[in-house]
Amino acid sequence: MITRLSIIIFALFLTFTAAAQEPDAPAPSFCVAVWYPSSEHPGGYDSLMDNLDVIDVVHPFWYNPAPDGGLLPTHGAEDPEKLAAWREADLIILPSIFSGVSQVIMDEGIREAHIATIVETVLRLEYDGIDIDYEGFALNTREPFSQFVEELAEALHAEGKLLYVTVHPKTDDAGAWEATAAQDWTRISAAADVVNIMTYDYTSRNEPPGSISPNAWVSDVLGYAGTIGGLRDFRVGLPFYGYGWTRGRPPAVAVTYEAVMRTVETFELETTRDPASGAIVVELKQRGLPSRTVYLEDAESLGNRLTPMIDLYTSLGGAAIWGLGGEDPAVWDVLRELRPAQCES
Repeated sequence: MITRLSIIIFALFLTFTAAAQEPDAPAPSFCVAVWYPSSEHPGGYDSLMDNLDVIDVVHPFWYNPAPDGGLLPTHGAEDPEKLAAWREADLIILPSIFSGVSQVIMDEGIREAHIATIVETVLRLEYDGIDIDYEGFALNTREPFSQFVEELAEALHAEGKLLYVTVHPKTDDAGAWEATAAQDWTRISAAADVVNIMTYDYTSRNEPPGSISPNAWVSDVLGYAGTIGGLRDFRVGLPFYGYGWTRGRPPAVAVTYEAVMRTVETFELETTRDPASGAIVVELKQRGLPSRTVYLEDAESLGNRLTPMIDLYTSLGGAAIWGLGGEDPAVWDVLRELRPAQCES
């Protein structure tokens, strides 16, 4: 005899099965992007090319805005050999335009010229799109920047191209400082295809020694992003670098795993772990040398960050890496092991 409980269980089974087979549900996707170059280490390009199996998107740092709205190529920009190699590897190519000056978005005429130049450049060089990395803007740019993103997205989408926007991290709309408040994530994420969040430099080089990317803070940033409309179109920033402070005072200098571990071995130094981020902490105190404090990200800190993050934020769309060159080689194996899905973008 079929009991009432059996009927209810069977009905629930059908409901869950139908949901799992929903044809409109997006396929799981986790894309890995890298900015290049993103350190002064000469090995950044080799790191990229040696790990193509786990990298899906490349953001070559190739442009700055010109005052009249044009684009100023950086040294080595538009390299045909690199473009050919990346296309051969089937990477999504979205060069980054970096700016710390808001002039090109504040004036309507210059903004229109800027958008036209970006679209022309993307089409001429057959890029898949562009990455906008405009940082440190004042609060009065919030509306013009949102307008710029919306207008650029419309122009690029009309040509079948993508728009990524890189933003400062924050845990609420106001954020911790003016430049974070100047970025309206609701409007930006609605217009752009992907939003890269720079979840690193929690302790900047201009502050005393501290965590570069505390795990709880990263989780809070993603938690806020999830309230905007879902995490599929967001990418969490991953640091592959460290900072070293001479005599414990700012400014710090960026350091690589390769260089730090060479120092650790040379002087037989002990290392500890930062409880907030899992990063390696090194205290160099050798006679005849200035003391130095180092916080350094490595494979272990990456794994400790990614494992609970992926479990908690199951719809997260991927990661964007800063600090290619001289990184812990094992970080790439951690990404291979932990990424929950392939890139479907």
